[in-house]
Amino acid sequence: MSAIRRAPPTNSLACPGIKDLLRPTMSYVKCQQCGGSVEIWSDEDEGSCLDCGATWKRPEENASCLSYCEYANKCRELIRAKQGNSK
Repeated sequence: MSAIRRAPPTNSLACPGIKDLLRPTMSYVKCQQCGGSVEIWSDEDEGSCLDCGATWKRPEENASCLSYCEYANKCRELIRAKQGNSK
């Protein structure tokens, strides 16, 4: 197995945002309850504070494209296939 990271295959039937769902990235936001750090992945709609456990939900304007994109069903198929291969 190669250690070279390859970009996900391009697919004209999927939106360009699929790479964020196939290869999620992590970010942190400030907890509204305690000021601690909430870990959230690009493919998640909510995360939990690492300090107090409070739930943080992604604002609607940043919601996943799977909730509105015309290619969402195709992307969901690609995500399920990828998850099945990683197990």
